[in-house]
Amino acid sequence: MGEKTVLVTGGGRRLGAATVAALVDAGWFVLVHVRTSRAEADALLADLSTAHQREVGRVFSADLGTSEGVRSLADAVLADQTVVEHGLGGLVHNASVFFPSEGEGAPADMARARHDLWMLHVEAPVQLTGALQEALKHGKGSIVSMVDTSWGKAWPHLGDYSASKAALRQRTLGWALDLAPHVRANAVAPGAILAADWEQDAFADTVARLPLQRSGQPEDVAAAVRYFLEAPYVTGQVLAVDGGWGLI
Repeated sequence: MGEKTVLVTGGGRRLGAATVAALVDAGWFVLVHVRTSRAEADALLADLSTAHQREVGRVFSADLGTSEGVRSLADAVLADQTVVEHGLGGLVHNASVFFPSEGEGAPADMARARHDLWMLHVEAPVQLTGALQEALKHGKGSIVSMVDTSWGKAWPHLGDYSASKAALRQRTLGWALDLAPHVRANAVAPGAILAADWEQDAFADTVARLPLQRSGQPEDVAAAVRYFLEAPYVTGQVLAVDGGWGLI
């Protein structure tokens, strides 16, 4: 079980929940981080435990919007018996937020949005990786960061979202070099998978222009995460799961 123990941040809903389910199905023991979706994560693990007739994971609650929250999550993971015995086999930086930080809105609100984007997408992954580095080495682990197809593009009012995801992409490539040969690091860049409530019209327009002419499924992203976790000779790569968005 040890080398197949993985931490998934933001694992209670949406892409995170799909990733948790896919990894459990593949035999991983999953430590699921949540902030507010504890009930959803508990229900997910209960269903998966029933389906697989075994204990499949545990849920940890923490606010990764603060350094104290990051530290509390790291401490809980390091104290988990599977990690104590065997190290950490995987770390999936999935926790994410998606909202504007420019344009209409009070300056104080925009400043707060900017802070939250950079904290969750950059500072929290950096701090968490540092805190879990030795456990990852012990488990010959793999880091997978959830980045974005916005790399190299300009999206209205989403400059800080795009920039923070680009920073996480670059930090992940840096980990691939700095933590080698004991730890691998790669990134998955989802495209039009699940729309936020406020972007339904823009999402539909994007999907209509894609070469594949359809949105993706959370399971498509989960499969990419699993691939990176289980590919022992792959590191420093970014895989776009975007239906060909990068071609247009």
